[in-house]
Amino acid sequence: MANAVFSPRDFKAWVIEETTTGTAPTLTSGLYQLDVDSISFPSLNVNQVTSVRSQTGRVAHIDDFFQDNDHRSVEVTLSGTYHKDGGHVMLMQSVCANALTPDSVADVTIGAAPSATVGKYGEDEENKTFTLVLASPDRADAQNIVMKGCLCTNFQLSADMGTDGGQYKFSATISSGRVPDLTENSAAAGTAYSADHVDMAGIDVSETKIYSVNPVLSAFSLTIDSPAVYTGVDEGNGYACFGRGEEIAVTATATVKLDSVTMELPSAFDTQTTHDAADLFTITQTTATATSISIPCGVLTNVAYNEGDAMMLDVEMKALNKESGNVLTIDLA
Repeated sequence: MANAVFSPRDFKAWVIEETTTGTAPTLTSGLYQLDVDSISFPSLNVNQVTSVRSQTGRVAHIDDFFQDNDHRSVEVTLSGTYHKDGGHVMLMQSVCANALTPDSVADVTIGAAPSATVGKYGEDEENKTFTLVLASPDRADAQNIVMKGCLCTNFQLSADMGTDGGQYKFSATISSGRVPDLTENSAAAGTAYSADHVDMAGIDVSETKIYSVNPVLSAFSLTIDSPAVYTGVDEGNGYACFGRGEEIAVTATATVKLDSVTMELPSAFDTQTTHDAADLFTITQTTATATSISIPCGVLTNVAYNEGDAMMLDVEMKALNKESGNVLTIDLA
């Protein structure tokens, strides 16, 4: 396919857990495919100096040029349709600092004493980092993009009854402190994403709770944000160590019908104290392990009137840690 013309959608996204942090495993088997409909390709963010120094004249001199690709982080954003399978769940596990278990899907939680995943690249430490492969459709014309030593720094799960039948969608930001491989040319292969979809039609509406009330739900989103921090020198490979920022922030939004059940939410936001009930944000699938979500404790961060065809409320929330029970539970197993 010489001189092919590609669409961004021709590229496939795969992930695989690393045994040695920052080192890509064999990429011809064992990968998990992500169901993506949009890939924001990574900016390489090289360190480059091209400014005029004290050489001759007013044009930058050849001896003053400098470029380094070691000490920079590389990020990519993916979005698509969510599936309860190894690849998609591994991204949630990463952002929540859970052990990576793509071969056996387990519940994702943030506990009462949340901590972050930290470590040193090059160590034999499973369950910490993963490799992302953006696989070219034709490796003769375009090489794969391989990001090693990855952490998921932001994950959002969302659904809207008016979009694709209420299918659950995801978006994820993936970050690495290692130098990416832009010349890798193997045929990435592994397990395709599952055929099963999760959608809002499976929600047990009697169990839906937003700030303790049982509303008519139109749309929702859950976002976990945990920025990556890199430090140290590992010549030719990138940073030496990886860690996380100071906060794992868990936020949620819900669009609900304004009626006698929800009419007190604006007043509750205006006068609230910490919400310590077991139902700040509860989205329960009829089959509970089909990605049910529970945030027991938190506060309203905004309640806004939504003037659609039917009058709605947009409710925004942030999870808080009350030092007992989980901050967040995503029921998967």
